[in-house]
Amino acid sequence: MRIFLLISALALSLVAGCYVAATTDAYRWEVHAPAQVSMDGRLHFTAEARMPDGTPAMDVPYVWRVEWVGVQGIRHQGRSSVPERIQVKGEPGKALLQILAFDRSHHLVEVARATIDVKAGQLPAD
Repeated sequence: MRIFLLISALALSLVAGCYVAATTDAYRWEVHAPAQVSMDGRLHFTAEARMPDGTPAMDVPYVWRVEWVGVQGIRHQGRSSVPERIQVKGEPGKALLQILAFDRSHHLVEVARATIDVKAGQLPAD
């Protein structure tokens, strides 16, 4: 009985940490990311969701991934208007940041994107 309760509690805690991305019909998406990052830095970005009337929608779940040069990205979960960050990976070149949501057929589709130029070495300070 004790093992059953432990397994049930563990399963419930795993499910509580997961959420489903929004649908493509519900929001319009934008992603704000830098035009370039350095190889030894982090990519910081924010995805924003808006209602069809243009009203900002906070804390809307979405999925994101970065296709680095030479490294295929994995999916991550995010929430609109919450800043995200990830260590830069791969080689210098063009990386693609994709924001994904579900379409009517329950397939993840791209709703916003940003291309980031990954530079070798440090970037000059602004």
